[in-house]
Amino acid sequence: MKKTVLALLLATSLATAGSLVQLGAGYAKGDNSGDMATGFIGVDVISAIGLRLEYTKNFSEHSEFTKEDISRYGLFATYTIPLPSGLSVTPKAGLTKTDGEFETVDTIKTLSDSSTEFTYGLEINYELNRMVSLFLGYTDYGNELDIKDIDTSKMDTANYTFGIKIDI
Repeated sequence: MKKTVLALLLATSLATAGSLVQLGAGYAKGDNSGDMATGFIGVDVISAIGLRLEYTKNFSEHSEFTKEDISRYGLFATYTIPLPSGLSVTPKAGLTKTDGEFETVDTIKTLSDSSTEFTYGLEINYELNRMVSLFLGYTDYGNELDIKDIDTSKMDTANYTFGIKIDI
């Protein structure tokens, strides 16, 4: 009986979903001129409610650090609200794990930290066609890392992201 109910719920969610999988890629200019790239895969669970796995990585260095390596992994619940004229809004909430490793200028010392935080955000989507959308998003990462001897206000938080989504 449980398997039948589960199969029925799954079939209903797939039938009511606009797409099964969503792939996305985005770019963010950090607060301190760093460059960050984001990639994600989302799955619609029930109609407009979905789950999304995100990965964000810096690909440029900050001038105050010899090496700056920041990675973020996120799991979000999303809900897409359609608006007129091909627009939609997607709020998201979930957990992100941030890993950071830094080598400061003129030292050999490497500092690192890792933290997991509740995170939320909002995206505005513009549908180019049935499968492709552009998005502008904001995610509140806050000051997640607290590294001894490093001013975390100098870190790139890369809260605003611009990118493209593809519905499969």
